[in-house]
Amino acid sequence: MHRLLPIFVLFLAVATLALGCDSACRELADNICECQPTRAKVARCETTIETADRNIDPSDGEEDRCQEILDSGACTCEALNSGDLAACGLSEDAMDVWEEIELGEE
Repeated sequence: MHRLLPIFVLFLAVATLALGCDSACRELADNICECQPTRAKVARCETTIETADRNIDPSDGEEDRCQEILDSGACTCEALNSGDLAACGLSEDAMDVWEEIELGEE
């Protein structure tokens, strides 16, 4: 589960997933954050969402895609923990890159 925050950050950057107030994308992002293993990581994830919420406007297509993911019911903590990132609209695991950046091992 500790790998979800970097994945989510990559998802925001690569997919330009917009997280407007009361939006499907915001709800999806909140769901993903709830899968974090500790309260501290949940809080860090929520801070990332708040920042994105202020800086990114969702397109109709992005909102539609987020709603499709929510409606499918496939985006669960279990799916993410088993590596089914696509269930939540995520495309790849960025944890290795994230750790390298944090540790200065580029």
